[in-house]
Amino acid sequence: MSSLPQTMRAVVLTRHGDMDALSYETYWPVLQPDPHQVLIKVGACGMNNTDVNTRAGWYSKSVTEATTGRANDSLDRASDNTWGGAGIQFPQVQGADVCGYVVAIGA
Repeated sequence: MSSLPQTMRAVVLTRHGDMDALSYETYWPVLQPDPHQVLIKVGACGMNNTDVNTRAGWYSKSVTEATTGRANDSLDRASDNTWGGAGIQFPQVQGADVCGYVVAIGA
């Protein structure tokens, strides 16, 4: 992957919260794909309900009511698991709906 750039632009989720929990980064490191993964050079990206719900903390197992950006300020982010069983790690690159080109593949 030596011909690939070392950095990319990214919208990064820094914590659960409102829109101020998102940060636009112009020099985010390009990650190497793990086995059974691909690296996509994104041409376009949309933010969908998964991105919004992740930001708001809606996937937390401890959430039992409707959420807004500030409804989950009391979540224990270090130990609160998501529906998948693992806690969300921050920072996290946002953008679940992408289109682009595969530029590298994992082992």
